[in-house]
Amino acid sequence: MIVDKDYANHTGDATLLRKVNESAILELIRERGPISRSDLARLLHLSPPTITRIVNPLIEEGLVLEGAPGDSKGGRRPILLTFNSRASLIVGVYVGQNLVGALADLNGEIFERRTLPSLPGEEGIARLIDFIRELCQASGPYGAPLRGVGVGVPSITLFDEGIVTWAPSFGWRDLPLKRRLEETLGLPVFIENSVNLITLGESWRGAGQRLRNLLCIQVGDSIGAGLILNGQLYRGSDYAAGEIGYTIINEQFLGRTYDDYGCLEGLAGYSGIVRRTRQRLEAGQSSSLVLTDLTKLTPEMVLIAARAGDALAQAVVQETVDYLSIAVANAAAIINPDRIVIGGDLAEFGDLFVEPIRARIQGLIPVAPEIRLSDLGLDAAVLGAVATALRQTSDWLFVQRQRVIS
Repeated sequence: MIVDKDYANHTGDATLLRKVNESAILELIRERGPISRSDLARLLHLSPPTITRIVNPLIEEGLVLEGAPGDSKGGRRPILLTFNSRASLIVGVYVGQNLVGALADLNGEIFERRTLPSLPGEEGIARLIDFIRELCQASGPYGAPLRGVGVGVPSITLFDEGIVTWAPSFGWRDLPLKRRLEETLGLPVFIENSVNLITLGESWRGAGQRLRNLLCIQVGDSIGAGLILNGQLYRGSDYAAGEIGYTIINEQFLGRTYDDYGCLEGLAGYSGIVRRTRQRLEAGQSSSLVLTDLTKLTPEMVLIAARAGDALAQAVVQETVDYLSIAVANAAAIINPDRIVIGGDLAEFGDLFVEPIRARIQGLIPVAPEIRLSDLGLDAAVLGAVATALRQTSDWLFVQRQRVIS
């Protein structure tokens, strides 16, 4: 990991510079350990006393362990340092059509996974609390304390206060979710927009590693985007950056009010896929999707049918690809990211979308970005939650690497 010196120097803040150096040291120990103090000093261009001054508190905190002596290079054999990824554990939860949760260590290694259908309203909050509590209880056999909980919600989220402003799928408006969970669980809880967590997870452990500018698009019941700009998560002035689900597809959608779902979400989100499929079926179009009760139709049924060659379902998917392609092309033209990663609930059906979107935007904009499917699926949100909880409960900053240390 390389310290982003421009970022550190720009602040002129000695405390922040120390945090950045500490983060660089910790990340290098994690990547290269076992490693000696002298090698840390050489690779990071820091003085040996600075290394010692920063490493010693990390040892006291249990994040770094001293191991056996290494080979001598002409003098005393150096004590080698390793990263203690099991110093504590973190629970990460993604709230979508399902609750997807995991118990992970500080290295992002997942020990326990849970999945449970989500519910709206107060029932959904109660189910979320029980779901997190079960994951916390699963930490017992691993013998490490819980450090915190990160939760991703499909909503504009006031991060500092942990308030969910409006999650239409759940009917949660101005919900102080952080306070309610902390009062019940007795642990630090951090609430973030779910696609921001996906973006952090991809940047840390997935398809966005070592990229300074990254756009992650999550498609499911809602549609959102997360932005890493110049190596930092960008939330926007009102925490509303990346609300790509409100992209206007054409002039017919101007002058309307979107209280629940945005224009793009209503067309290309999972509810839009189901609605457009149902309209075709009700009009009598032929399909293998034969249901006596169309209210039972799910987006997964449509996508599976499209993959199997059903003409009606494929037409719905083609429309969805067109809508998404417009949003992707517009976002890429404005942001010019290194890469666009598509994930969320759609990741399971990425073969129906990624290549077609890539083909549709080719030639539309000056520079077509690389488009990839998520490496991590919904684990990206869980790992993003781990990164967020770790960052908020320690001085460990996830500073983007600019080049590989040699």
